[in-house]
Amino acid sequence: MKNKLKKTAAFVLALTLTAGAVPAAIGGAAIVAKADNATVSDYTLTIPASFDIKNEGWNEIGDISVTGQLADGEKLVVSADSANHWGLKNEEGNIIEYDLKNSAEGEITTSWEFEELSETPAVQTIGVDVEPFKGMPAGKYTDVLTFTAKVEEPVKEETLLTTITATSKTTYNQSNDGVVTVKLANIDFYIDPYGWLWNGTITVEPLEGYTITKCRFIQNSKTPVDDDLAPFSIVMTDDPGAGDDYPCSVITSTGKDGSWEMDGVSSIEVYGYAN
Repeated sequence: MKNKLKKTAAFVLALTLTAGAVPAAIGGAAIVAKADNATVSDYTLTIPASFDIKNEGWNEIGDISVTGQLADGEKLVVSADSANHWGLKNEEGNIIEYDLKNSAEGEITTSWEFEELSETPAVQTIGVDVEPFKGMPAGKYTDVLTFTAKVEEPVKEETLLTTITATSKTTYNQSNDGVVTVKLANIDFYIDPYGWLWNGTITVEPLEGYTITKCRFIQNSKTPVDDDLAPFSIVMTDDPGAGDDYPCSVITSTGKDGSWEMDGVSSIEVYGYAN
């Protein structure tokens, strides 16, 4: 089976336990995922297609074998699921439970990771640890394991990309550190160290090559407002009860309606990652 540029693939392994059976040879099943260039993962994954369980306890099935290449930072994850919820079942519904492991002494596992691939097969041994079945009704007990192979991209780590500091009452429409663009509408007041105080909206947008995950709007030591939903913006409206000395404001942000302790913004921390 060939799946061009396919990131996810699945196939099955049939397990059988038959009282008095002679162990059968293990067949093979392979999935090939081909890529057009070296920047995309390209792999061939092979597992046994069937296996006859020989005894209670540990039964080594064989190897999960992979060849190919992985793009920078990617890894291949193979996971398994059981049709009978990790039990060998006969026609009458009797169940003999088992666990999937890498070795007789190993821990129970249902997934395997491959972080480096080459033309030399990378292998991980798999087997089953079967509970004692002496005294169970005679017959054929079976289960089917479905293996899914998926290439996972590296997890992007959130970091502080830049900090924007209020410095004047002029409209703040500019790029900051080549990372974000800050657009401030209707600024009509600025006092050091309180920051911007206005009736309007501030929006932070990423420049090409960056992803924003959160903006933290800060006014000195007061409780900040975190906005982790795009568009990353904050709205300030005049508070009629604040008096005429300062245009104190009621603040809302994306997905966070209501009044906040802040009545201005002295700085903005922008979090995210480079793409």
